[in-house]
Amino acid sequence: MTRPTRRPPASHANAADRMRNAPGTWMHITTYPARYSAQNTASRIRTGQYEAYAPAGAYEARIQPTEIETAVYARYVGAAAQNGSTA
Repeated sequence: MTRPTRRPPASHANAADRMRNAPGTWMHITTYPARYSAQNTASRIRTGQYEAYAPAGAYEARIQPTEIETAVYARYVGAAAQNGSTA
């Protein structure tokens, strides 16, 4: 069996910038061979554990299974979304 090709790490700072420039638009962040890795990354995006996605709640994230991998998508909803305000 051959070893899977290693992917370069996701550039979270670049992804966060792209999303802030297009609020509400879902964007592909990265893809993982293991579902738990994708779930972990999505959780870290939602909770702002990656500095680029701070504060917590400013970004939504979801995973999408593909035929053989699991993709992570996220969108910027704004810092106001974390406390329910619209202004």
